[in-house]
Amino acid sequence: MNVNAGDVIVADDDGVVIVPLQEAAKVADLAVQRTAREEKLRLRFERKELGLDINNMRPQLEKLGLVYVDSIEEVDQP
Repeated sequence: MNVNAGDVIVADDDGVVIVPLQEAAKVADLAVQRTAREEKLRLRFERKELGLDINNMRPQLEKLGLVYVDSIEEVDQP
């Protein structure tokens, strides 16, 4: 990728990205939105909510004939 005068270069522990100047405001806005979404998810995970429920996957499991159990005691044993 070419770097042009005025481009925004952002780096952190995960890597480096070059954002063309004309896209910088849009990318910054999207980053703020993503950070807000991730913060909301982080709080839900801290409250011990499962990704299974956050992403509404139980109905998909049921369609596949699968049953999610929270503990071994919930499993039908022969």
